[in-house]
Amino acid sequence: MMNRRQFLCTSAAAAAMFARVPSAFAATYDLLIRGGRVIDPSVGLDATRDVAIAGGKIAAVEANITGDAAETIDARGKIVAPGLIDIHTHAGRSKEGPALLVQDGVTGWVDAGSGGADNMDAVAAVARGAPQIGRCLINIARTGVAPGGELHDFDGQHAA
Repeated sequence: MMNRRQFLCTSAAAAAMFARVPSAFAATYDLLIRGGRVIDPSVGLDATRDVAIAGGKIAAVEANITGDAAETIDARGKIVAPGLIDIHTHAGRSKEGPALLVQDGVTGWVDAGSGGADNMDAVAAVARGAPQIGRCLINIARTGVAPGGELHDFDGQHAA
């Protein structure tokens, strides 16, 4: 009986072997990113490569990909990397926050305390409506790190 790891390794090896077989037909991709500096620490890659995307997934990463694409991006002189994860942001403060992170290549984020017991529902709603994965940490302060909250009140006027 083959365990899961053996199955995955065997499947990956077979896929790699057949991927090298020349085809009579040139592949067609949705997007082809050409000539960028591809950095992927998960596989130790830091080199100039083309990246082909089909069906919303990476189909190939090679030095010179042949084939057609609905859209081609010239990435020479640019970095091509997997989506970034920002583990300390305050994107949950407004619905524009997550969209701004996407522009910086952030595909996952953690709001580190913008919301407290009084406003956590609003911060969580921003995360649920975000174009990428967002998670929220609740702050010890009732209003989170909002200006004017009890953490900013050194005179104790907001004491319960």
